[in-house]
Amino acid sequence: MAAGVLAFLEAMNKVLVPARDLTDSDQNQAVLDMASALVAEDRAAAEHIAARQGPAVAAEATAAARSRRRLSELSELSGLSEPVHLTVVWAMYGETGRMVPRAAHPHGEDFVRTKVRQLDWLTGGLPGVTWSIIACDDGCPDRPPSGDLMTEIAAAEGYPKEGHRSVTVLRLAEVIDSDISISPAFDRLTSTDQSRKGGSILAGLAAAIRTDPTRPDRAGRHLVCYTDADLSANLAQLGSLAAPVIAGDQVAGALGQRYGIDGAVLVRADGPVTEPHSTGDKPDKIIILFRHFVRALLIPSLARVLDTQAGFKVFDAAALGPVIGQMASFNETFDVELLIHLAQHYGSQALAVEPIVFTEDFAATNFPSVEPGPRHLIMVHQVVELYDWLVAPIAPVTGEAADLLTLIRTLDLDDYVTLIEHLRAEDRDGNDATLFDRRWPVQHLRDILGR
Repeated sequence: MAAGVLAFLEAMNKVLVPARDLTDSDQNQAVLDMASALVAEDRAAAEHIAARQGPAVAAEATAAARSRRRLSELSELSGLSEPVHLTVVWAMYGETGRMVPRAAHPHGEDFVRTKVRQLDWLTGGLPGVTWSIIACDDGCPDRPPSGDLMTEIAAAEGYPKEGHRSVTVLRLAEVIDSDISISPAFDRLTSTDQSRKGGSILAGLAAAIRTDPTRPDRAGRHLVCYTDADLSANLAQLGSLAAPVIAGDQVAGALGQRYGIDGAVLVRADGPVTEPHSTGDKPDKIIILFRHFVRALLIPSLARVLDTQAGFKVFDAAALGPVIGQMASFNETFDVELLIHLAQHYGSQALAVEPIVFTEDFAATNFPSVEPGPRHLIMVHQVVELYDWLVAPIAPVTGEAADLLTLIRTLDLDDYVTLIEHLRAEDRDGNDATLFDRRWPVQHLRDILGR
C-alpha cells in the first residue's frame, strides 16, 4: 500500500511543492494524519493528504506508518509479555528559538510538544509500551536557557515528572557538580566548557539507565534513544529502530541511517531524495566518502555503519550500561567511540542499521563548508586517534589498511586539500552506484601526492 502511495507521489512530483517546513505545525500534524490513514489502509485519505502536502510529508508519513506497524506486529505476535519502555534523550544548547512555536520565533518548531505528540501517536493503543523524555541543557547561553524554557513548557503542559509520558530536564553543570559517577573522563569535567554535545548526551543516557522504569524487578525491556533537539528525525519512526532490538536478544542497538542504504530518505530544501542522489549530489560527497573509506579500513567493525553521526539511535539499556563507564569523548567523536565500545562488547553484528527519513533542518543550522579544509582534516585525524586508542591494542591493522594509516598520519592540510580536489576531478560520474563501497588504492593516493 505504501508503495502505491509513493508511486502516486512520483507522478505528481512535477506539480507539487516538495518542501518540508519543520516550523509548520499543520505539516507536522499532517505527517501523523497521513500515517494514521496508511496504517488503517485508507488509501483515499492518504492520497488526499499527499496531494495537498507533497512528497516530503508523504515520505515521512510512510516511514512513521511502517514504524507503527512494526511495533504493533511485535505486540501482536509476542503479546509483549514483557513491557517495553522507550526513553528518549537529547542535548540542548541555544535551542530556545526552535523550542517555541513559529509565531514566537521565525525558526520555532515547538519541538517539545511536537515530539510528545509523535511518541503518543506511536505508542497509543499498544498495551505495555510506554515512553519518557530526558533532555540535558549543555550550559545553554540563551536567556532564558534552554533547560529553563523546557521546564516551563513541561509544567504548562502538565507532563508527569516520572513514569509514562514523563518529561525531565537535566542541567549538565549540576550533573558535573554532583557526586554522580558516570565515567572516569566525565567525572574529571569541572565545567560545561569542557564538554560539547557528547557530554550532555552521556549525562542523559546515564540518567535514563539509573531511572530505569522497569526496576526494581527488571520485568520488561528498557530501550534508550538519543536524538537531536529539533524535528529532523520524526520520533514516530522510533518503532522501526526499536523493533530489531526488542525482537533479537543479540541486537544491542539500531542506528538510523539518513543515506547510503535502501529505504533511507534525505529531505532537502527542494524535496526528498534517495541514493545515489542523497550522497551523489552532495557538493562535499568526496569528503564524506573519503572519511568513510578511512574509517572502514581502520575500524572494520563499523564498516557497514555508513552514517555514524545520524542523531537517531536506539540501544538496549542493559547492553548500554557497561559501556557508559568507558566513554571519554565529548565532541564529534562521541558517536563513533560509543559504537566501537558496543561492537567490542557484543560484536559488530549487534549493531543493526535501519533506514530513516531525515529532514535537513535548514532554518537554524550552520552548515559546515563543503570545501576541504581544516575541520574536515581534523575529523579524519580523529578517526586515527580512535583507532590508536581503542582498536590498535586489540586488532592492529595490516596490509593495505596499515599502509593507509601511515599515509594519513603524515597528511597536512595542503596534502589533504590536494587529495580531495584530485579525487573530485576523477569523479566524473557523480551518481555512480559505488558510493560508500569505494576503496582507493593507497599507492594511487601516494601518486597524487608525489610520494
